Amino acid sequence: MFSGSLRYLTKEGFRNVWVNRLMSIASVCVLMSCLIMIGVAFMSFVNVQALLDEVDEQNVVMVFVDNNLSPEQIEVIGNSIEALPNIQNIIYHTAEENSKDFYEKNKNELYVDYFDDEEAETIPASFEVHLNDMSLFDDTLDKINAIENIQHVRQSKELATFLVSLRRSVSVISIGAVAMLLLVSLFIISNTVRITMHSRRLEISIMKNVGATNSFIRWPFMVEGMILGAFSGLVSLGIVYGLYQLIVTSTSGAFGVLKLIHLVDFKDYWYWILIGFEAIGIITGSFGSAISIKKYLKEKDYDEVTDN
Repeated sequence: MFSGSLRYLTKEGFRNVWVNRLMSIASVCVLMSCLIMIGVAFMSFVNVQALLDEVDEQNVVMVFVDNNLSPEQIEVIGNSIEALPNIQNIIYHTAEENSKDFYEKNKNELYVDYFDDEEAETIPASFEVHLNDMSLFDDTLDKINAIENIQHVRQSKELATFLVSLRRSVSVISIGAVAMLLLVSLFIISNTVRITMHSRRLEISIMKNVGATNSFIRWPFMVEGMILGAFSGLVSLGIVYGLYQLIVTSTSGAFGVLKLIHLVDFKDYWYWILIGFEAIGIITGSFGSAISIKKYLKEKDYDEVTDN
């Protein structure tokens, strides 16, 4: 296909969007509804994952060192912990910070399960250890316990196991939901494209009758599908953003009381959503048109249409 013909057929694709504007609007509305459902499902998944990350941050490992260690020995322990894989960061608490006064003042939940009031007077120095991946909790804990001069390691294995299991379940459910929505969307879109092609079968038959090649006929329809898909992706992004901001505004007061819960910023994900929407819209629009037009490009179907 020469460049001049390609430019002409591309212009025809743009013109067809306006000429067949009622079917174009119908196709855009169907595609938008599918993309909006996928976008809402994706943002729900992102927020659940962010909430689990927040809970992970609260599940720390407290490593208490032996009493009467020199600052150099404590530094060696800290360096040994920090050098382990799966360590996000560590925070050092001196013995003075862990004193009874500090204990009484803060009633810090990191200590109350291990020390009573009498023992709190001699709480040793400690390291507050944050992990990267809770699924490696047991392995990381074994490596920490293998370090010398550690008196006690306070951890919540049950919570870590629960969080890992919950994260996996949420991931499977969310990915399955998005995949199901995508398949349903493709089915609905393909049927919408077939209806569009059926309504324009006379146009296709006339082009065949004057000797147009299959490629000549197919390209404007593919361009038309890509335009509608790209437009649907942009509008869908705007609608998902508006819905999300509405949810953020309406729930900000309730979630403000629960300091752990906060919705993620849409601006951090809009770019990826736009890429996904445009990819789905353009691919389904162009290839859906190319596939659906096949039956009308076959000689026997062409004869049936012209006979009617």
